[in-house]
Amino acid sequence: MWLAVENFEILFKRVSKCVVFGQPVASGSVVNQRISDPRIPMSACYMSLKVQNAEENYYHEVWLKKEGHFAITEAWYRDASVTRKLLHDNVCFSQLQQLFGEEETASVVMRMTEIIKKSERDEWQRQMPRRA
Repeated sequence: MWLAVENFEILFKRVSKCVVFGQPVASGSVVNQRISDPRIPMSACYMSLKVQNAEENYYHEVWLKKEGHFAITEAWYRDASVTRKLLHDNVCFSQLQQLFGEEETASVVMRMTEIIKKSERDEWQRQMPRRA
């Protein structure tokens, strides 16, 4: 899968209007996050994960950062909680394929495209006249 950097920049600009960027939880509940939970100091939106060791519930996650780069975190899931550490920061799109894998990077692009499509579909439905 190959996507030109210029095309990624267009994709990023479109998806960044549709998502909320927040600070990922460094450790805490996956379901019931609290304001007091420790956070990874970045503004990002979750995109995808890749199993590293299923027995240990160890994953690598990709986050789209507000600045147009990616971050990769290590994540350990146990029951309903997660512990994350920043593995790679400020990863550009071309580096993502090397660090995360070509197939996984394609799934990130597909997720971004689906987010845009859903947002446009929702916007279109809001603009439709309502029937009484």
